[in-house]
Amino acid sequence: MKRLFIRLGGTLTLSAGLIACGGGSGVGSTSASPRLLATAESSVTPTAASPVIHMLGDSTMTMYTQDRRPQMGWGEAMPQFFDSTVKVNNWALGGRSSRSFYYEATRWPAILPKISAGDYVIVQFAHNDQKSGSDYATYGTYAFCSDGTMDGEACVGRPDKLDPTVDISEHSYYQWLKKYVQQIRARGANPILMSPIVRKYFSGTTITPTGQHNVGVIGGETYARGDYVAAMKAVAAKYSVPFVDITAETRKIVESYGDAAATANLYIAADSTHPQVLFANLIAKRAVEGMKKLAILNDHMVPVTSLIASPGTLDYATRYVGMPTTKSVTLSAFDLDPAAGTVTVTAPTNFSLSLDNVNWTQSVGIPFANGAFIQPLAVRFTPGEAKSYGGNVSFTVGNVPLNTTLAVQGTGISAAGGIPSYASWFTAGTSLSPVTDGLVTGSNASVSGLVAQSSKVIAVDGQDTTVARYVADSPVRNDRQFLQFAVSPGNGTFTVDTISTYLTSSGGSTVVADIEYSLNSDFSGSTRLNTAPLKFVKDTFTARLVYPVVVQVPAGRTLYVRVFPWNTAGTLGKMLAIYGVKVSGSAKNPEPTFVDGTSGFSLLRSGLTWNRITNKYTASITLTNTSGTTLTGPFQLAFNHLTAGVTLDNASGTHDGVSYITAASAALAPGASLTVPVTYSNPNKVAIAYTNSIYIGNF
Repeated sequence: MKRLFIRLGGTLTLSAGLIACGGGSGVGSTSASPRLLATAESSVTPTAASPVIHMLGDSTMTMYTQDRRPQMGWGEAMPQFFDSTVKVNNWALGGRSSRSFYYEATRWPAILPKISAGDYVIVQFAHNDQKSGSDYATYGTYAFCSDGTMDGEACVGRPDKLDPTVDISEHSYYQWLKKYVQQIRARGANPILMSPIVRKYFSGTTITPTGQHNVGVIGGETYARGDYVAAMKAVAAKYSVPFVDITAETRKIVESYGDAAATANLYIAADSTHPQVLFANLIAKRAVEGMKKLAILNDHMVPVTSLIASPGTLDYATRYVGMPTTKSVTLSAFDLDPAAGTVTVTAPTNFSLSLDNVNWTQSVGIPFANGAFIQPLAVRFTPGEAKSYGGNVSFTVGNVPLNTTLAVQGTGISAAGGIPSYASWFTAGTSLSPVTDGLVTGSNASVSGLVAQSSKVIAVDGQDTTVARYVADSPVRNDRQFLQFAVSPGNGTFTVDTISTYLTSSGGSTVVADIEYSLNSDFSGSTRLNTAPLKFVKDTFTARLVYPVVVQVPAGRTLYVRVFPWNTAGTLGKMLAIYGVKVSGSAKNPEPTFVDGTSGFSLLRSGLTWNRITNKYTASITLTNTSGTTLTGPFQLAFNHLTAGVTLDNASGTHDGVSYITAASAALAPGASLTVPVTYSNPNKVAIAYTNSIYIGNF
């Protein structure tokens, strides 16, 4: 494998509010001093031939499913930097602090017994240690001591001021790191301390002290939270623990991009904390470089491909034969070798590529300089017949293939049965815009009588997610206060089988809700999905609310879904949190209309020739509109009774066993003509015979 190393050259250019991995807030204090990439003096126990790395941390490190891309935890990128003998166990989970991770039954108590002598344990916390208010008792810590003192070793033996039922050490980041180190070493394993990634909090062209986790006074607290990186570094020095300063390294990366470019390329759109795919890989690379400087697992490190596709798989599910469907990926490259050139991207059969969504080819070239680029790539799937398709989009620099994976797959089907379709809202923070797939369209979510509040990070299926919130101030249900979602099938029919969403009460547990749907724009004749008002646990999505339904939405109609929240306690400041409202089912276009040739079209077949090189026959068929009125396509030209052994090579698909070609014209005026090219394979050189039928519409 060719080794492609990384060099982020040049400067690009981003903004902030303290968003923890799971929620939180804070204010900056004094500036942080530069830090080393790694401590040079440390204690490491030699490992076995099959090393194991354990990773402890929060949502910046954890694993995410493909549907959450471009969000990615940097721990996900770690395995690629090591050979196959190294096992990486990523135990990180969103919303956890050094304190909460230690006590949670499925985290440290369950993980510690799985750590064996010689294993390596990477520890990275701090984002959620900065939580305050009602979250302080469970999550909050001060860098050293909550009484403002700076001696982490002495932070014991007296009650915590904000949480007086426990010792002050319970809210000391220093003390928790010390405890992890001691318990890891008691197992004969090797702790490695890695400081947290920076938040994208800019002041001018530099990351603020708060962004570097040097946090001032939060809320009504008395003392500054302190410098969490300095506390980790102090533990590393005191106990001779290998230390990698990820904070300093990510600061360099983010400042080299600048505010705007880091927003676009490094952090997810919803906040200034969680990495996109490119940033996650860059963080992991810096972590591994830090380990290499410390001579940890050097013999197991391997070269990696520096081109990343996000997402790494495109699944088009089932699609009408002949109907193109487009999905997008983001390609991120760094430290390409050579530093300037062109990456050639090639798609498998029935998939095409575009850099501008206008020109489509099976192969595209992406020029680059300085060894890096970020490029959106559109990938279109057009099934030629009713069967499954799949393969990998390939990448090469010159003649050297890159070990980048972008799997594509889809299945072509006849339109008669319909295809899976959906519209979904609130999948990207507070955005009202819908995400749709299949043959439906959605309108932006509308808000009536409710006031939007700041977003909040809440775990969805165990993964930290930024969700929208709306104040619910009515003590009883008010039919004028709701969120509405609308979906339409276009020219066909949409059979809705499921309405689902995530809902919870935020700021308290007293907000409840109803969910209803109607086919009428005034919402008359609505149907309620829940039998009793929905009740929730504060700031907790216990499970997706799923309601099976059978609703036919005909062409020209719209399905409306409304969520009505209210606050049973009648107090102010309580909110409904909402994520992933989804209306799904099966949609299909209307069957094409048969056009009688005597009243609609005349046909002229001409130009049948044989190409001796390709061994194929070509011809053309000219359709002339004789109906006297403008006909709107698309037009389907079916080839009935085609001679056995003859294949129509440029067929758009088959319908009821008959091959057809889709003409490109959208409209044909009276007397206007349309020429359809035809290509045959005729290996037995038999006489070619067939009859034509013309349809208007899509099969």
